[in-house]
Amino acid sequence: MAGITEERFIARRMKKLVYLGAVTLVFGILSGVLHKMPLGDMLALVFADMLFAVLFIFYLESSRIHKSLRPDTAEDYQRICIYYTAGLAVTLGASFCPEYTAPVFIVAFLLAAGLNREQALVIAVFFNVQNALTQTLSARAAACYLMLMLSGIVLTIMYEQKPLRRYAQMTAAALCIALPVLFYYIAKGVPTVMLLAFSVFSAVLSVAGMQFLYESLHYRQEHFGEISLATIVDPNFHLVREIKKYSLSDYNHAMRVSRIAAHCAAKIKADAKLAAVSGFYYHLGKFGGEPFVESGVKIAQDNCFPSDVIVILSEFNGQINPISSIESAIVHITDTLVTKFEVLDHTTLSSSWNRDMVIYQTLNDESSSGIYDSSGLTMNQFLKIREYLSKEEELL
Repeated sequence: MAGITEERFIARRMKKLVYLGAVTLVFGILSGVLHKMPLGDMLALVFADMLFAVLFIFYLESSRIHKSLRPDTAEDYQRICIYYTAGLAVTLGASFCPEYTAPVFIVAFLLAAGLNREQALVIAVFFNVQNALTQTLSARAAACYLMLMLSGIVLTIMYEQKPLRRYAQMTAAALCIALPVLFYYIAKGVPTVMLLAFSVFSAVLSVAGMQFLYESLHYRQEHFGEISLATIVDPNFHLVREIKKYSLSDYNHAMRVSRIAAHCAAKIKADAKLAAVSGFYYHLGKFGGEPFVESGVKIAQDNCFPSDVIVILSEFNGQINPISSIESAIVHITDTLVTKFEVLDHTTLSSSWNRDMVIYQTLNDESSSGIYDSSGLTMNQFLKIREYLSKEEELL
């Protein structure tokens, strides 16, 4: 299964990398045509753009291989393509703004909100070079834009802290006005009224973007590409079919854990759907090979599972990460009991007293081990679950 999903990831990843190269080439040609650059200059621009594209693709792949701020899934590459394309389009439009007036701060800020900061920095520097080449910017104007872009990326750090957001907005507004005026003064003397007007407009635009777009973009970054809980447990979903084909006994185990976990969650008013889906895929890492927890998380990421499900899979048996939610605790409780009942003989389980003893002893041992201490599961909820499981016929 891991091989199948990895092959799919490779195919989708390669398409995204080819797209990055192609859109960069098209952007360079379009910039040259719209700015009526001489053929020689346009060819030089296109060559520089393609050189960057090759280096950027190498950077992404190298980061992925060495696991440093890497894109983990095909959807990470898709997100990079979307932000990169949007940034190219804005950069192209901004290239027609008068010198010192392009709204580069907000472009860099939103790149950093939607991607990681290292990726945003690499792309922002390229955009700055692109502006300098197409507009034949002066060194001081290019330096001004670079400072604004760096400021936009750095201020995302401050903006992530809600108590500091107002100060981040005030700082952004001040920088968007002060830096163009300062660099223009160094280059040409007293700034013009038009420059001041554009700077104020850029400041307003930047603060508005920080206020109204950041939360949306940051949420999209965290949940980008996720598919619904209903989809990933649909009988026709490819992973469901692959698990069933791989091992019918494992599929039946997953179905039992899923159904019982959902019932347990409903009893204490937890998220029954999340418990059901996570219960079904709790042993997903088994199909990817060792290390099992990491394999399960990787398969889930490559298939765009919701982040809540991935977190529960990463907490499998508390081996690497502690169980951190009620739903994760429910899935662990259910899986532990179903696994134990599957290995016990029917003679032992024929007596209701024996069944109750197995349930009580197993759950009490797990609880006393402290495995649920960080889950938020209360003693009252634990007792309700235990009581329900003692009457659950599907455990047999």
